Amino acid sequence: MNRFGDRLAARRSSLLIVYLTLGDPLTTAGLDLPLAAVEAGADVIEVGIPTPSTAPKGAIVAESFQRAGGLPPERAFALLGEIRAALPGTPILSLIYPETVADLGRERLITESVRSGTDGLVLTAPDPGELRDVAAGGLAAIPVIRAVDDPAADALESAAAPATYRTMSPATGSELDAPSAGALAETLAATARKPFLAGFGISRPSEIGLIAPHAAGIVIGSELHRVLLRSAPGKRLDAARSAIREWKAATVVTS
Repeated sequence: MNRFGDRLAARRSSLLIVYLTLGDPLTTAGLDLPLAAVEAGADVIEVGIPTPSTAPKGAIVAESFQRAGGLPPERAFALLGEIRAALPGTPILSLIYPETVADLGRERLITESVRSGTDGLVLTAPDPGELRDVAAGGLAAIPVIRAVDDPAADALESAAAPATYRTMSPATGSELDAPSAGALAETLAATARKPFLAGFGISRPSEIGLIAPHAAGIVIGSELHRVLLRSAPGKRLDAARSAIREWKAATVVTS
């Protein structure tokens, strides 16, 4: 078990996971936003690692990678280490695309992730062998599985440790059909063999309220970036704190 596994096992409600891109001046110019996010209620920090070939499909996340343009991998892992030092008890996950693995190499990715204090990798297109290598390295191995009609779902869930990531809409930042997503999360909760994190398109507390009763975690990425972009530079931290408090409150299921 590591920080993420421990937090997952001890949760009393759905975890709130917020996404930031390393090297993006909007989100990680310093430690202010990661610290503010945890202070406001984020349970887990997820980070993207911009590498030369990595091009996320979601427009908002792609723009954040562009703002981080040219960040050397060594600096990205150094930033990860700085976030870890500032938040010693907070689980940190890295969002990993196939291009990230190709650019860094699997062995280096695992080694540097462990060295920087990362707790797990969220892999967008892994194979079961890759997941097993990540887990063998001491990291949580979390595959992104299309929630509907993913032919590899069973094999990926079997190799996942200790959770999977299920998509609620086709792409990050896309519009979510909240009632359908809530029903989908309920179906997954009845059939999944391992806990799952729910992401892609989730932005409003009302949407979180429909999904959180069924998911181990709720991932907010593009919407946090939108909150920051809509706010005046001097008010971005306050806007982020306010939004994160609302999102966290929505994860708490009351009967």
